[in-house]
Amino acid sequence: MKRFFLFICIFVFALPAFSQTENFGSWLTLGLNKDFGKKFGLSIDQEFRLKDNLSTVNLFYTNVGINYKVAKFLKVALVYRNIQKRKDDGFYGFRSRIYTDLSFKLKPGKWTLGYRARLQAEWRQSGYDNKNGNMPEVYLRNLFKVGYEVGPHLTPYIGTELRFQLQNPRLPWANGFDRQRIIAGMDYKINGMHSFGTYFLYQKEYNVNDPQTLYIIGLEYTISFD
Repeated sequence: MKRFFLFICIFVFALPAFSQTENFGSWLTLGLNKDFGKKFGLSIDQEFRLKDNLSTVNLFYTNVGINYKVAKFLKVALVYRNIQKRKDDGFYGFRSRIYTDLSFKLKPGKWTLGYRARLQAEWRQSGYDNKNGNMPEVYLRNLFKVGYEVGPHLTPYIGTELRFQLQNPRLPWANGFDRQRIIAGMDYKINGMHSFGTYFLYQKEYNVNDPQTLYIIGLEYTISFD
């Protein structure tokens, strides 16, 4: 508990330092999980993202997904995401995303070693004046994550994600790796039902028009039902 509150203090005092850059933002997530037996599960997530020194709502989305535990170390999931994203003109456009996850997790002692492969397709819908709006952007995302349990409730972790573009109708020439994320965070399990997490995320784009670098502080709250 003392370590957790120490981390929260560091989080709060770090905000002014991050906010000195115009690329500072915050991602706020509420998750609901429900298990059906030992194999199947349902998840609903709501996320709210701020950018421009927390002055602008960049997007908000809702995830609805199902998952299946193939083995102790392997889980698959299928998720639909509805996105409302701010455009350059200040209005919001709708996007739909479908993705499937293949997640591996090993727990040698207090360590947690994880890898997640995500194949996603995203369509731009109403609110976008683009003849290619009905053609999906397709990406393969690879997430590597390492955590260490420092107590019965507290697990700090580090990770990195690499995104590989398979298809983009607006940039057909730019297939390949175009974004990397580096993340460091901490999860705190309050009890069997409630958990809380916070993290710092660094995101850098490349091989795209107008590449951006983002500095994100995230907060997550999850409620799990048996």
